[in-house]
Amino acid sequence: MIPFVYTDMATFHKRISRGKAYWSIVESKRVNGKPRPVILEYLGTADRFLEKLKNANSSKIRSYSHGATTALLQIAHEINIVQILNQCAPEKQIRDGLSVGTSLLLAAIGRACRPTSKRGWHSNWAKSTSLSHALKMNLKKLDSQHFWDQMHAFPIDKISLAEEKILDALIKKFDIKLDKIFCDMTNFFTYIASTNDACKIPQRGHNKQKRKDLRQFGLSLLASSDGPLPLFHDVYQGNLNDKTVFKERFQAFLQRLKFLSGSLKKLTLVFDQGCNSKNMLQEVTKKIRFVGALSCFHHKKLLAEANSKLKEEIIGKRRLSVFRSRKKIWNRIFSVVVYISPKLRAGQIRLLEKSLRKVEKKFDLLQETLLKPSKKGKGKNKELIEKKILGILKGQKIPKDLIRWTLKESDSGYFNFRYEISQRNLRDYKKNHCGRRILISNRHDWSTEEIIKTYWGQSSVEKVFKNIKNPFFLALRPQYHWTDQKIRVHAFVCILASLLVTAASKQAEKFGYKGSIQKLMEDLTSIRLSTMIEKQEKGKKGRFKLVYRLEEMETSLKKLVTAFSISENAIAPNIPLSVY
Repeated sequence: MIPFVYTDMATFHKRISRGKAYWSIVESKRVNGKPRPVILEYLGTADRFLEKLKNANSSKIRSYSHGATTALLQIAHEINIVQILNQCAPEKQIRDGLSVGTSLLLAAIGRACRPTSKRGWHSNWAKSTSLSHALKMNLKKLDSQHFWDQMHAFPIDKISLAEEKILDALIKKFDIKLDKIFCDMTNFFTYIASTNDACKIPQRGHNKQKRKDLRQFGLSLLASSDGPLPLFHDVYQGNLNDKTVFKERFQAFLQRLKFLSGSLKKLTLVFDQGCNSKNMLQEVTKKIRFVGALSCFHHKKLLAEANSKLKEEIIGKRRLSVFRSRKKIWNRIFSVVVYISPKLRAGQIRLLEKSLRKVEKKFDLLQETLLKPSKKGKGKNKELIEKKILGILKGQKIPKDLIRWTLKESDSGYFNFRYEISQRNLRDYKKNHCGRRILISNRHDWSTEEIIKTYWGQSSVEKVFKNIKNPFFLALRPQYHWTDQKIRVHAFVCILASLLVTAASKQAEKFGYKGSIQKLMEDLTSIRLSTMIEKQEKGKKGRFKLVYRLEEMETSLKKLVTAFSISENAIAPNIPLSVY
């Protein structure tokens, strides 16, 4: 039995209120076998509405956002997302007429267009779009309980398989290049209570959005330079550092890349210094070509040698001071590139000067406190004061040789605290340390420019993170799930949204569109569909009929209409909403 039966018939419906007849336009639908009238528009009294129709051949009664939902549905149809998701869900569950795959797809489209809670999916977004018309069904019943049940029916051990199949279809359809792969990690804070023992993933840790007071979960990601397209994701505990996550998931990274590309020989993996460790770097060297980074703090001798041999080179359109050599690091021979980034240098100097000002302010306050007599007599302990001084310096991460200080106890029992900032050491630090990047690679055949520019491509994965942290577009937050299974499926839905939007961007590029992903979604959203009442031609039954029309749009948007075959027609016949 098909749970939803939809007809395109629209009729006038009369309702008597306080002795007056009020009219509305309704469409007839059957939900689970029962007829239901769905009101399209309230028209008021017959006299009022007829007066309005006399002055025009057509009348617009409602307008919907149409382009974005239609474009993403078309992409989903072309790569069979619903079928892939349904195949990976062993529990063949139908809820409110939708399969598990369809529900997850609709949730992903909602994240792509307007991130909101599952409860507000329909009321805050879907009802303002043409989604009901496109799918030929009433979506009002798709509340938070609907999505929670459908998410619960999707097993977390099938997420990787579903992602692989969807990526394989996308890469083949849009010819995505897989030569340089970028790896990075980030985290997202939650409002899950500390007393909630039902989940293990949310933990306290170093939060990149400065919310150390909240529990968080981490997200590891691989992304291609082309797109950028997310190629792998995994959710991990919020108290793990990048080095541990990279080590634990490295084999999973390789399996995914080998599945998508067929071979690792032509791939180059790019990662930051936070993923490095001695043992892990040797493992990476054996398996795949890479470009990575080292910490300047742990390789001071290498940095000193590079400072004495820097040469100016043109990298892209920039003139940089660069050092290139082959070095043995951690029992492996690497091509080493050290260069000075002007932008990084300026930022580090600003941060250093800001930290020094904070230290001066705290030290001046400490001096005043030590000179004041204590109400309880001497009451001051030298070891505690020294511990406080070191704590101030450590908190601001000031290099040890920049500030000199002394603490002496006088005969009267008071402490004399003095400090001095070494201007000479400060100048040397700015000159010889600020702005340095140390890159390593086993791509010995590559030029210095190619190694540096490949490392700069790390911005590809950072773009994906930037998008999923944008509160107006593709956002992973808000997320109100508090079980590990729901958190993992929620993250998968958000990555699925990112995949759909990236695919839409590649499709638009084929027709000459040059805007960003954000601009593309804004333009698609501005393509609207209107519900119109038009006068019938002579000789046809009835005086008026209900039709759907695309609204007038700017010329620049018409190429998107062509790119995604956007029309007034529904797309429902192309998507198996509830058929397994």
